[in-house]
Amino acid sequence: MAIVVRGKTECSVCGDVIAGSDDIVMFPHFIWDEAHPLWRFSDSAMHRRCFVDWDQAKQFRRIYNETWPEIMPNHRRTMQSDGIIVELG
Repeated sequence: MAIVVRGKTECSVCGDVIAGSDDIVMFPHFIWDEAHPLWRFSDSAMHRRCFVDWDQAKQFRRIYNETWPEIMPNHRRTMQSDGIIVELG
């Protein structure tokens, strides 16, 4: 999962520093191909509002939801439309 130091870490979408009270989403590393256009967002954090408004959010979520079960078949999770990752029962 991404490491966030509030007051220092930048949102991977807007580039603004993530403040202590900011509502954020964080993602594990799941895109392995460094040439992939969304690679830099894998293992990152962003403001939740940035994720929701991001024009690549739907594709990013689709890739996560397709890739994660292959990477971690015993740790079932899904990314919701707001960027939150939840465990599946």
